Amino acid sequence: MKLTQMNLNYKRSNFLLVFLFPMLTSFSISQNLSIISGKIIDKTNGEALIGATIILEGTTKGAVTDIEGNFKLAVEPGTYTVNIRYIGYEPGIIKIETKSDEVIHLDFAMEEAKALSLNEVVVSATLEKSSDVAMNIELRKAALIASGITASEIRKTPDRTVGDILKRVTGASIQEGRFAIIRGMNDRYNAGYLDGALLSSTESDRKAFAFDVVPANLIDNLMIVKAGSAELIGDFGGGVIKINTKSVPDKLVQNISVGAQYHSLTTFNDFKQFKTYASEKLNFLSEKRNIPTFEEGALKLSSTFPSNADKIRLGNISKNFNNDWSSSSINVTPNARLAYSIGFPIQLNDYKKLGVIFALNYSNTRRISGNEINSYDGSGQVSGFTDKSYLRNITTGGIFNLNYIGANTQINFHNLMNINTDNNSIYRTGTANFTDVLTVQNTANVINYNSLYNGIASLKQLIGDSILCVNASLSYSNVHREIPDYRIASYFKLPDFPSYQLTLGDFFNSSTGRFASMLDENLYSGTIELTKKIRTSKIKTEFKTGYYFQTRHRTFEGRSFVYGGTPNETTLNPEIDLGQKNIDATKLFLIEKTSNDLAYYRGKSFVSAFYGSVDQNYFNRFRAIYGLRFEDIDLNVDNQKVNTPIADIKKMSILPSVNLTYSLNEKTNIRASYFSSVNRPEFRELAPFAFYVFDKNAEIRGNNDLKIANLMNFDVRYEFYPQGGQLISIGGFYKSIQNPIELSLDITQAQTTFTFHNEKASRIYGIELELKKKLDFIGRSDLFRDFAVYSNFSIIHSELSFKDGSQAKSNRPLQGQSPYIINARLQYENPNNGWSCNIGLNRVGRRIAYVGVDPKYGNTRQDIYEEPRTVLDFQVGKTFNNINIKLTLGDLLHKDLIYYQDVNNDGKYTSSNLPNSDRLMFIFSNGFSSTLNLSYSF
Repeated sequence: MKLTQMNLNYKRSNFLLVFLFPMLTSFSISQNLSIISGKIIDKTNGEALIGATIILEGTTKGAVTDIEGNFKLAVEPGTYTVNIRYIGYEPGIIKIETKSDEVIHLDFAMEEAKALSLNEVVVSATLEKSSDVAMNIELRKAALIASGITASEIRKTPDRTVGDILKRVTGASIQEGRFAIIRGMNDRYNAGYLDGALLSSTESDRKAFAFDVVPANLIDNLMIVKAGSAELIGDFGGGVIKINTKSVPDKLVQNISVGAQYHSLTTFNDFKQFKTYASEKLNFLSEKRNIPTFEEGALKLSSTFPSNADKIRLGNISKNFNNDWSSSSINVTPNARLAYSIGFPIQLNDYKKLGVIFALNYSNTRRISGNEINSYDGSGQVSGFTDKSYLRNITTGGIFNLNYIGANTQINFHNLMNINTDNNSIYRTGTANFTDVLTVQNTANVINYNSLYNGIASLKQLIGDSILCVNASLSYSNVHREIPDYRIASYFKLPDFPSYQLTLGDFFNSSTGRFASMLDENLYSGTIELTKKIRTSKIKTEFKTGYYFQTRHRTFEGRSFVYGGTPNETTLNPEIDLGQKNIDATKLFLIEKTSNDLAYYRGKSFVSAFYGSVDQNYFNRFRAIYGLRFEDIDLNVDNQKVNTPIADIKKMSILPSVNLTYSLNEKTNIRASYFSSVNRPEFRELAPFAFYVFDKNAEIRGNNDLKIANLMNFDVRYEFYPQGGQLISIGGFYKSIQNPIELSLDITQAQTTFTFHNEKASRIYGIELELKKKLDFIGRSDLFRDFAVYSNFSIIHSELSFKDGSQAKSNRPLQGQSPYIINARLQYENPNNGWSCNIGLNRVGRRIAYVGVDPKYGNTRQDIYEEPRTVLDFQVGKTFNNINIKLTLGDLLHKDLIYYQDVNNDGKYTSSNLPNSDRLMFIFSNGFSSTLNLSYSF
């Protein structure tokens, strides 16, 4: 059976069709006019006001807001007084000045007219040009507790991916550069949405979405919703990460960005790589990496020891494999990145418009790092290895969004495609202590190919003078993950022996061999939702009811092969020792070791939910939202190869929620919330398949006895919005979890092995503080007018209850929970001279990466901690008309990433060269980077 790039040609053609279409449809519009655009909302609840009129005083020009409360006017450069009117609301006036080719964004919140007022009250306001202001309005008027970051904030950081962005948001941190931990709850407890479409897990070995696959330059804003409601999916506990891609601009806008990066460990150094093929430079896997087609079982032995017939058959088939182990070395030039985007509106008539957004990005980066990996048994260290890793990553992707907006109708069609390939060559040296001390020298090459497509079509329709609203959506997501040919050449040398030998054995993870796997998952989901509004003089009520469905299908297969036979005298060069000339019946051949009952699984799940909520606003001060969600899951995992069931989970969950907001005034909110939620096992966590992770010298196995975790969540928060994009908030949360799921060390295995398990219960609680404040209040001088502070701080604590007979350490925290998270950024930005500068700091307290046992049950199997590291970044930029130049210095301290066992129990890592030291498990080196980026907008 052949592992192939499933439907890859079809995907390539669709990728080109979808993303080249805007190139054929772009057009130019007049660049002499100015654009005035914005959004008109209700000041008390943040709802869009549909049909509000915008008139330029003294002219005949005007506009009417659409279904989203948006409007747009094209005007000659000049000074204008903008009058805003809506029936039942106080009129508004804003004075503005426009320049040629300028786009001015005007957001305005209207106040309801006083019932007994005899005179018209005109509300005046000043213009604030910032998307941060829009985000603050959205957060201030939001029904739920949330934290967010906008595109303008993102541009002021060195962040390249959504994974980088997330660590800037209050209560969030990132593990391994891509997995989100929110409020101390690891990736499996968080859900992700892209433009309203639920994201599938991108990983073959964990329930997680790798947020580093989504480039930062494609993002309009990112919000983490931390409270539950009836319309949100019930499977989360930390937060729901909502990623919104770029919105349609008000006029034709194009941007080209190029960047070059210097990395201290990599650039201008020699980079070793195994052979690559032409198509892979464009991020498409070469078919030359595929396992050849042969009859199932033909590479397996007929008995314990190979017969002559076996050797001939195995040798002949092995010759059909790609046996080219050649490698080369190049001197690394700076990493390169390129991005292009175009957006334009098409005005169909006064009330209807079509918007188009298209963006492409490409990056080609190399990274050299030095790593150390150790493993232990009860008597001490078993093995100690030093790795040199040469990682090349190529990322290509883009978005194509179509938006139709009419007077009472909005239709969106959003698409994101991303292809991400890691090609990692690892050279390992060290010792392994079994019965004798073995000197080991290994070479590995593993390619991880990941493609992601996410698409959603949505409809919003107002009926009956905006009293009834219909929302509907259909979405599709595909994740394809492939390891086409994972190779390990393993050598060993016995004491007192002069030469190395190839390690030949029965298991891929401890001998010379090859492995291939393919994961493909399709997710379909849909929603239909009705909202009806009823208003009285004192109470505004909104009734909402809806239905949601989600169906997922995943297939996974893995195949492992080891080398057998009689090798020639080794040269420590895999190109020679394992090359085509040494593959035949009398020398070396491949033997398939795939276990049909462990290497395959198929997962299917169907989630359906009915929900309803009541949203009431009393006297424009107190808002209460009561919700109830009935969510049903039917999940099945089986092995289609041997027709064996693995897991079958069926459960209906009743999930209530309450969200309360009291507005002391227009700038201050007090919030409280409660919601119930669940956390379900993932397909992979239930499947018994074991995957060998070379860079950690460890296996990851599933557990089909996992149970659903149930959560109760409580929140309170105080929010103060001084003005503009500023915010001061403090909040607290408490969560109770029954059957929490964690990743732990399997002490029954001799080799380092991780698996998934349920604990009895856990509770987690904490405090979050956030500050976004301009420093213009310092003194009377204008010196601090252009300075601002963006910071957030979280203190988190967790406790666990264990099952009877548990061997866990009694006072340990929940896996992934850090006692503190610190984010701080000082920013300078002067719009007059075009200069900007900021310095940012991020630090996360130590956390358990892998759960172990109490040392008294297994001294070398105790918890593995991730040591804290401080990340310090600096950026300076200058804008010249339409050109922006930025210099970013990233990870200036470049501390190593350390995983260890806290043997001396002092709460920190004690190096092995000090007395009473801790046990080092893994260490990964980090260098600092310097990136120069040039962008041109036109």
